[in-house]
Amino acid sequence: MKTLAILIISCCFVAVSKAAMTEAQMKVLQMIIAECAEKEKATQADLEELMAHKPATSRTAKCHRACMHETFGTMKDNKFNSEGFLAMINMKYKGDAAKMKIAQDVTKDCENIADSDRCEAGAKICKCLYGSTTSRGLDN
Repeated sequence: MKTLAILIISCCFVAVSKAAMTEAQMKVLQMIIAECAEKEKATQADLEELMAHKPATSRTAKCHRACMHETFGTMKDNKFNSEGFLAMINMKYKGDAAKMKIAQDVTKDCENIADSDRCEAGAKICKCLYGSTTSRGLDN
């Protein structure tokens, strides 16, 4: 039952926040959200925070976000990974020059985000990326 709830929330998250993604990309995202939720024992409340673009408040929510960033390649060794972020944006927007320029600026905003604690690093990266992409008009 918990897995079903995670999949339903994942579908909702994908549907409302990833409009620019292809169907295949959305399926991969949904799978990553669900797999990380199971691995990190994320609760429904943790996933609802993610869906609402709210900062992670619980340890499990922070670890879930770390898992997602590690899987996406946007976090490596508890640090923001600019190369992984740019590769993800390039794939999402198919090399759109304007979007890639914005993504370069986002990497400058988040390049120093790190923490010795894996879960805290994931939460900080998530917060920085969301804030920077939103303020620059790059949809999440």
